[in-house]
Amino acid sequence: MRYSTTAIVLAAMTVGEAVAGPTHAHLHRKAHEKKDVDWAALDWADMDVNWAAAYSSGLAEKAGATAAAVAPAVTTVAAAVAPAVTTAAAAAVPTTTSASSAVADVKSDVESGVESLFAGVVGVANSLTSFGGSSNPSGSAGDFYIGEVGSPYGTNIIKVDSIDGYDFTNTFTNSQSSAITINIWNKVGHDGQPLSGSALAPKSTTLTFALAPGKSQVVAFMENSQVGWAQAVSETAASGAFATSWGEANFLSAGSGYDLSAIMNPSGNNYKMSISSVEAPACTSDQTQNFWLTATDPVGGSDGSCFIAQSTAHLTTVMGGTF
Repeated sequence: MRYSTTAIVLAAMTVGEAVAGPTHAHLHRKAHEKKDVDWAALDWADMDVNWAAAYSSGLAEKAGATAAAVAPAVTTVAAAVAPAVTTAAAAAVPTTTSASSAVADVKSDVESGVESLFAGVVGVANSLTSFGGSSNPSGSAGDFYIGEVGSPYGTNIIKVDSIDGYDFTNTFTNSQSSAITINIWNKVGHDGQPLSGSALAPKSTTLTFALAPGKSQVVAFMENSQVGWAQAVSETAASGAFATSWGEANFLSAGSGYDLSAIMNPSGNNYKMSISSVEAPACTSDQTQNFWLTATDPVGGSDGSCFIAQSTAHLTTVMGGTF
């Protein structure tokens, strides 16, 4: 995406760099196909992530366990991260507010026919009920811009019951006949890399939740969050990211944007997803309009994206699966 012609709307989707006009296609491609980091060689044991606890949590949900699951520890971006800095500072994930709410959530999922999260991946924000502090976004527009990721890391994204009281939300609906897991990641990964969030998402992500057929979930975001989401699938790209179509959004009080991107989908444009908003009802991004078909092929008069000029953004994303 890019700045609108009125320079009101900052356009940088998940991929999320804050970029200006002509450079968008180039940076959009770089974000989706980031390869200057050898993700396969990463030392996952040295990331301060309690993988065993995350795995146990996934199994506990599948077995109908409630508050016995332990939230994984994560690393968080330092309070003021310079654009070129790639290290991260450790921080603990806030605990759940109550065991009873965890019981209700698991019981609801089980009753809806959702057995567990895909691959047992538990996001660092799964148990949160409120936002954390600001991570002090830094850098100028471009590849190395670091937006809001919350402090501790991941506390800029939470599940909520309603859009009321939140300026930036996305209501996810599963229109498929089977349950799915939705994975939402920050453009900036927990390692502090400006473009690593998508590559880390299948193993270490910000928020995951299961949706039964026909069910919906509202997710709220802090201002200046650059995020992406996808139905969790087993196939991944060379970078490590989900090899399917993504949804992307940039939430800003100065104007937001959203789009569907098929860039990472090896099967081409075969995933049904539509993204619309209350603030820009005339613009829907789906597999037929206002989306990115390839890294150099935006479809639609709005440069492959939809733009919101207002100070709020309330999106609705319908996930329809492959066709």
